[in-house]
Order: sequence, then structure tokens, then C-alpha cells
Amino acid sequence: MDSFARLLDACARCLCRFENLVAERPVLAAVSGGVDSTALLLVLARLHAAGRLPGALHVCHVDHGVRPDSRATADHVLRLCERLEVPATVRRLELGAARPSEDTLRQARYDALQAVARDVSAGLLVTAHHADDNLETVLFRMLRGTGPRGLAGIPESRWLGRGEHRVLLVRPFLRTRRSTLEGVLQQLGVEVHVDSTNGDIGYARNRLRLETIPALRQRLGIGLDVALMTVASTARAATEIVEAQGLRILSQRARHKTAWRLELDLRGIGSESEPFVREALRQAHTCLDPLGEAPLGHWLDRALDLLQKPDGKRLAGRHGLVVERTRDGLLLLDPDRAGAPPNTRDGGQLFRSDGGRQRFGATEWWLEAFEHPLPPLVPSPSEAGRLRALLDPRLAALPWRLRTRRPGDRFQPLGHPVAIDLRRFLQSRHVPRFDRDRLPLVVDRADRILWIPGVEVAETARLQLNTRRTIELVAGCS
Repeated sequence: MDSFARLLDACARCLCRFENLVAERPVLAAVSGGVDSTALLLVLARLHAAGRLPGALHVCHVDHGVRPDSRATADHVLRLCERLEVPATVRRLELGAARPSEDTLRQARYDALQAVARDVSAGLLVTAHHADDNLETVLFRMLRGTGPRGLAGIPESRWLGRGEHRVLLVRPFLRTRRSTLEGVLQQLGVEVHVDSTNGDIGYARNRLRLETIPALRQRLGIGLDVALMTVASTARAATEIVEAQGLRILSQRARHKTAWRLELDLRGIGSESEPFVREALRQAHTCLDPLGEAPLGHWLDRALDLLQKPDGKRLAGRHGLVVERTRDGLLLLDPDRAGAPPNTRDGGQLFRSDGGRQRFGATEWWLEAFEHPLPPLVPSPSEAGRLRALLDPRLAALPWRLRTRRPGDRFQPLGHPVAIDLRRFLQSRHVPRFDRDRLPLVVDRADRILWIPGVEVAETARLQLNTRRTIELVAGCS
């Protein structure tokens, strides 16, 4: 089997692993016109012709506009795509700066690729990063002082974007050396356009590629590649363990989880589990962030420091995210995406029994009421938790309503002889600051508070020994 055939087979096997995630949506290939991406285009075009891609093939070329011959490169890519009968899109960037940084160029390039992926409804975005890029990345991050995640190198796949617009980025050449790609193009006799900025040692990555790595290889030989691959594989294994433990904490200890908030119950977790809690926070931030981005390392450090502070302390994050210390752990939320509670100055929302789930305004809260001729025995109060309550309607005149708290509200908790100030009661129960003005309070016709979901039932509406007719209330967040 020749080099091109092996490349075809390796790429097909890689993409096949992600077919079930993207159904039959198009595949978008990022093609710069250089050696790596040209080889990728040829491979994908051949796989598409053989029916071995999950969907139709489309090409995107991003013209950064920072060099005078960039238009010629774009024209070259368009001619090659025309010859291969592959539709192509060129996106020209207007970055403004005379010499944009590497990070600026990279971010603008991915933004453009995501925009084209949305336009063509692509499920996969395929790039031509190869094994040499991976080794270079590991060394570059090592010199900058990164942790295990950075030393693990370039991931083979990751999601970009959010919701229906997200696209799966896949790099099928990560186990292929650049020399192999060069040999394939020489074998096929295909012309490429070399980006002149790749030789500009003013960029740190170029200086590392053109000066540092050749000097190290001259001294260490193949030992350099072996050492870097060992570091990457070891770091990747450690990262996978930490990620799995972080996911376990997130799945087992997340409460009241919605698209824009979740609470982490961290009671009973010792200091030896701090790396796993940190990873759970990272995954939670990525899940809630409107752009799906991971937090910065120093933000994670400061968020963990909140666990040593009293509840109510807050920390702002990227894109408006906030983390708040609660009695039981941490609350992460995006206030900008939080729906507003209803305007309850006129008495609040009417709340009916057996009327199905009822949303509390545009908030995350929903409530439902069921009427029973006798108090239900299952589930028990301890099994049902604080999001379910049984009330005696004889002691609370109908109709019932839902509203938010007001200044001067008083509440008589279960077992208390008198009503107390609601504000102080919520503070004593360590209800998160953000939630206090959003809690749906169930009130009767006399505007007495009967139940605070997730917190407490009022003494005035509790079941009596002679209670027959009962109203069961259930609440939740979604």
C-alpha cells in the first residue's frame, strides 16, 4: 500500500469514529493552500468521491489579508477546488492591525471557519494539523510553563460553538509526519502555495519551528521527538483521569441544573480531591459559557479560594458568568441568560391544582399541584426531599398564588410558634443571594406564605392528625 492509500485509510478511520455525532451533515475542510491542507483536501476529495464521508464536502479558505500575495493563494485554492469539483468559500479578514498577534490571527481564523460552517450547515470541521505540529505545540507550551492539560498536546477532536450552531473540529493527521504529507504531494505532482509569513521569526511559533527545534534535533536526534511524545502521552493519560473524576463530581453533585446555572454540592469532599473539583468547575464553566469557552487557570484558582470564604461571596468570570459561594458548595450562573421573575405586584400568578406544570414567569422554576382525598404515603418526606410538600387546604384559603418576596414579608417555618422576618429566615437557611428574589413563594388568599420550594413548609399549612383532603406540591428547575 502506497503512502497516499495509507493516508486515505487513516483519515477515513478517524472520521468514521465521529459519524454518529454529526449524522449526514456536510464536512468543511480548512484549506490554506500549503502542504498540509492541500494533502488534506486531496484525501477528503478522494474519500468523498468514494462515498466514505458522512456528508457532502465543502472547502473554506481564510485569507488573513496580512501579506501581499494572499489573494494569489486564495485564487490557487479556488482553482484546485474547481478542478476537484469541490465547492469552496473564501473569507477575507479585516484585522486592522499592521502586525496582528498569533493569538489574534488564530481566533479570527476559527471565527471565520465557524461562520462558514454555520452557512453550509457543516457537522465536521476538518483541519490538517499533523504530528510535527503536535510536538511543536507540546514544546511551546512546556517552555511557557503549562500544566498536564497543555502538555497533552493538540486534541484530536473538540466542539466549537454552542447549540444548533456547534461544529465538531477533527484533526485526522495528528499521527502523520509532515514529511509523509510532503512525499504524498510530490508523488501526486500537486503544486502548493507556501505562506511567506511562515518564515517570519518575529512570531514565537515560527522561531521555535525554524530555530529552536532544529538546534535541539541536531543535538538530541530522534531522542527529542521520543521525549516529547512520551511527555504528551503521559500528560494525556493523567488528563483523562482528572477529566473522568471531574465529570463524576459534576454528574453526581450538580443540583438545579439548567442551561445557564448549576449548583455544585461539595460537602464531604476533602482537600485531596481539589484537582478533581477544579476540573468539575472547568467543565461546568465550559458548559454554561455562552461561547462554550473554558475558564482561565487563575479564575479557577480564585473560584476554589471561595470555598475558604463565607457563603455569599462572589467572583465574576468571562462573558458575564458568576460563581457564588453557598453553604454547600458553589453556584455557577449566567445572570444575563436568567429569565426574569413575573411582576407580582398585583398579587402574583394564579396557581391551580391538577392543572399541569406551571412556569414561574420566565425563570427556571416550575411548579405543579395535585389534590388527594387522603395524604399520600409514598414517597416519604425524607425520600421526596424539599422540592415536594403536602399542605392542608383547610388552613389556607383558596385561591393560591405564586409571587416573589416583598419588603416586610414574614414567614412561620414548620415548628415555629410565630412568624419571623422572611429576609432573615432565607439568610439563616443559606439560600444563595441570587435566588432570594427569584424563589416562587406559594401564598394563600390572605397572602400568607405557605411554602418556599426547596426551603421550608409553613407551620400554618402543615398536615394535621385529622387531615383528609391534601394538596401535594412539586417544584423543580429546568
